[in-house]
Amino acid sequence: MILGVSTDSIETQNKFKASYNLPFDLLSDHDKKITKAYDVLGITGLTAQRKTFIIDPEGKIAYVFDKVNAGKHDQEVMDVLEELRKK
Repeated sequence: MILGVSTDSIETQNKFKASYNLPFDLLSDHDKKITKAYDVLGITGLTAQRKTFIIDPEGKIAYVFDKVNAGKHDQEVMDVLEELRKK
């Protein structure tokens, strides 16, 4: 399952999803509980840092991408998933 999380409103999330035709759900973390729990709240405290977390079937963080390059991130994620499957 893939989920995107942002501190933006649901309305903004829906527009972003439609604009980029994203095939996964986007969640609004308007109260910043998720961003605080994952320690990704930006320096200003207004937005989240752009990171990707791969969470294993037991609910544990298996891998963290600290930097996201949108142009090649899908392949980076696929490569890491393949490596994790081998373990």
